Amino acid sequence: MWFNSFSLVFATAVVAANSIQMARAIDEVHEGKVISVGDSKLTVLDRRDDDNDTFVVTAATKITRNGKPAKLNDIQPGDMASVTATSQDGMLVAKVITAASPM
Repeated sequence: MWFNSFSLVFATAVVAANSIQMARAIDEVHEGKVISVGDSKLTVLDRRDDDNDTFVVTAATKITRNGKPAKLNDIQPGDMASVTATSQDGMLVAKVITAASPM
């Protein structure tokens, strides 16, 4: 009896730990130079891994440029951007975009 209870508690703890780890891994921050801006898409040359990352931008994406609320079309190629994104169905979906014009 105690073995069954222990097994259930252990299994629950493993599932909880995996869920927490997955939740932490979902959001990633990408930083770099904006390469292109299109309809509901933003491409950034990510300086972390030196490749182009394309993000899907939704109505829920919070966007700022130069410290002020902005729309996707306010962002210009050449701007520097920080994008917090989550991976969904093989795509990077932007949650927060913080852009700044180059100095």
